Parts: sequence; structure tokens; C-alpha cells
Amino acid sequence: MSLPTRLRLVFAGPVGAGKTTAVRALSDVAPADTDVPISAGSAEYGDAGKKTTTVGLDYGAWKPTNEISVALIGFPGQDRFAHARQSASSSDTRILLWLRADSESIADDADDWLPRFAGDHHRLAIAVTRCTDDAIDTVRAALTESLERYGIPPTRVLATDARDRESVMRAACAALDLPEEES
Repeated sequence: MSLPTRLRLVFAGPVGAGKTTAVRALSDVAPADTDVPISAGSAEYGDAGKKTTTVGLDYGAWKPTNEISVALIGFPGQDRFAHARQSASSSDTRILLWLRADSESIADDADDWLPRFAGDHHRLAIAVTRCTDDAIDTVRAALTESLERYGIPPTRVLATDARDRESVMRAACAALDLPEEES
């Protein structure tokens, strides 16, 4: 009997980008999350409606095929909880960086997060929330310098709705280098 290939998919990025929501949307099991009521003003994170924040690791599981099992791990976005982030440098780990298209600092956010995965950019895709499919080229243009600096093809930057399982699945498949039709 052959066991399934086990992979890890890290959901990383700034506060309010949709990481916890995406883990919830994609997980085949009820995910464990570490959301707590937000203590700082949520407007400071660019989302006046944000009521919770992640203070540890979110965890879910997804089985896109009979042969593949994926652990979904959501990192906290706030630097004060950086101690909760695990290393993403093992060969079985892929990275899905979450950014918000409506953030005025999207390029700065990318420049802040991409160096944290030095040497792992070949295993990374970028999911952009609050972005329509027809606006993704504008986002890619805003990220051109960062993408070129880290050798990330623009095709690995995808408009993604963190609330929609199919949309998150497409981004996860890009990070995992899985064809969408298998998931």
C-alpha cells in the first residue's frame, strides 16, 4: 500500500489579507485557528471592519487527490506574533503569500514578506484578495520590481477570493504546482 504524498502549504502575509479565511475555505476538516478579538484599532491594518486577528498558527487539512495530502498552515500577520511562525524551508513546504489589492502599500507588503522566504521563491505563489480577474494585470504591474528581484513569474500572482473554496483551490494548486483539474 502506498501512502499519500504529504505536503505543507503555508499561508503568509500581512494582517487582513485573508489567510485565516482561506484556510477555513479550503480545509476538508474543521480547522483549528487562533483568532482572537483584535486589541488594536483595526483601521490601522487597513480594514475598519476587522474584528479578530491571528495570534498563533491556523491549521487545516486538504486532500486534493487520493495521492496527495496537504497540511494548511496559516501564519499570523503581525510581527509581534512572529515567534509563532514556523520555518518554511523544508522541501515539502509550499508558500502562498496573501496580499490585498486595495492596500496602498501592496508593493511594500510584498517587499516586506518576500525576503522572509529567501531561497524558497520557486515554491511560492501570490494570492491577491480584493482584486477582480480583470484588475490582476494592474496588480502584477505594481509588483513588477519585487517579482523580478525574486524571480517570480507574473503568472504566479493570482486574483483570489479567500472566502471561495474554488478560488483558494486555484491559488493553492499554483503554489503546489498541481494541475487544477486534479483537485
